[in-house]
Amino acid sequence: MSRRGFLAGVGGLGVASALSACATSTPAAPAATGSGSSKALLLKSRETSDKSRKAMQALLDEFVKANPQYKPTLNTMEAAAFQQQIRADLTLSTPPDVLTWFAGEIASNFAKQGLLLDATSAFPAQGYSDQFTKLSADASGKKIFIPTNYYWWGMFYRTSQFEKWGVSEPKTWDEFVALCKTLQGKGVSPLALPLADAAWLTASWFDYLNLRINGATFHRALLAGQESYTDPRVAKVLDVWREVLPYLDPAGKGLSFQEGSAKWQQGKDAMFLCGPFLADSMPDDVKADISFFQFPIVDPAVPVAEEAPLDGFIASARSADPDGALAFLKYAATPAAQELYLKISQNTVIPANSQAKSPYSTPLLEKGRAMVAAAADVTQFFNRDSNDDQLNALTTALVKFIDKPGDAAGILAQWQDDSAKARGN
Repeated sequence: MSRRGFLAGVGGLGVASALSACATSTPAAPAATGSGSSKALLLKSRETSDKSRKAMQALLDEFVKANPQYKPTLNTMEAAAFQQQIRADLTLSTPPDVLTWFAGEIASNFAKQGLLLDATSAFPAQGYSDQFTKLSADASGKKIFIPTNYYWWGMFYRTSQFEKWGVSEPKTWDEFVALCKTLQGKGVSPLALPLADAAWLTASWFDYLNLRINGATFHRALLAGQESYTDPRVAKVLDVWREVLPYLDPAGKGLSFQEGSAKWQQGKDAMFLCGPFLADSMPDDVKADISFFQFPIVDPAVPVAEEAPLDGFIASARSADPDGALAFLKYAATPAAQELYLKISQNTVIPANSQAKSPYSTPLLEKGRAMVAAAADVTQFFNRDSNDDQLNALTTALVKFIDKPGDAAGILAQWQDDSAKARGN
C-alpha cells in the first residue's frame, strides 16, 4: 500500500503496475448558456478514489458555472499508470490541457523542457506562503504550478499508548533515542518501518536526518547532483541514523505497508515516521487517538525545515486552449475551490491557500498546519525533489545499510555511482 497510490508521488512514484490503468472520463455538468459552441477542456487526474473523483468533478462543475463557454471533461487514471504516462502526455500534439501533479524538482524538470504553460497570470498575489510560492516557480521565477493542498510528515503515535507507557513527546534527538530505549525496555518495539512493499519510507528518514544535520540548502544540492553521497556530511547522516537502527521493528523487512500500519495501530510498534495518510483507512475512534511530534532536532544551529509535499495542477504548454487552461488554474487557486475539493474528498490534507479553511479541521490537522507554518524552509519528498531513478538508488542503498550498517562507506560509494548513472554521468 502507498500514499494515495503513492506518492502522489512520494515514493513509489516510479513503481508503475503495468497498465492496469482503469481510466475514466466524465464531462462536466452542462451549464445554462446562450448561443455559440463550447470550448473543450480536458483535465487529467490521478485521484482515483470515489470521493476524490467526485470532488474533482465538482471543481469542473463549479468552474463551468462561472465560465460557461467551456465544456471540460475529467479523465481519471490509476496513479502509477498516470505517472508513467505523464511525460508522454505533455509531448502530445493534443495533450490534456490541465493535469494533477506535484511541486518541486519533479515539476521543474518538465518546465526545463518547455512542456509547461506559464501560469504566472493565474497565480494569486496573496494567499500562498513564500515557501509555497517559491516551490511553484521554475528557475527563472515563472510560475509553473498551482498548489491546492499539502500534507506533512512527522513521528506518529497513539496518545492512549503513550499515556499507558508513561512517556511523552521528545524534542531533541538525544531525547528521542532515550525514548526508544525506554520503550524497548518496556517490551515495546519503538519504531515501525515496513519495507516489503514500501522501501520508499527509508527516504523519509534520510530526508529528515539530512535536513536536521546539514540543512535544506545542502539537501537540495545533494539531490540535484551538485554534492556527492560520499561527502562526509552524508556519512554523518548514516552515523546518526545508526543510533536508532536497533530500535526498528525487526520484522519490518517482511511487512507490507498495510501490515506495518496495522501493527502500529495495535500498539505493537510505538512510532511511525509517516504522513497523515497513515490513518486514512483506520476507524474514527483510532483517528481521534492519533497524534504526532516533529522530527527531533539534531543540531539546534541548523534552521528547521519540514517536509510538506504540495499537490496541485500544471497545464501543458501545448494546450489547444491556453486561456481556458489558465482560467481553470486561476479558479483552482481560490479558497472556494480548495475548500470545495476537501469538503467532498474528505482527504486528510490542508488547503495550500492560507485564506482557505479546512472543512474538517481536527487537532491533528491544525498541529500539522502550525508545524509547517513555523518552518524556516519547506521541502517535498526525496523523489519529488529529485526523480524516481534517484529514489531507486536511495532505497537500494538504505535497505543495504539497515542490514549492514558497518558497510556504510562502501554503500555510499555505490550510491554515488548509481546516482551518477541515473543522471547519465
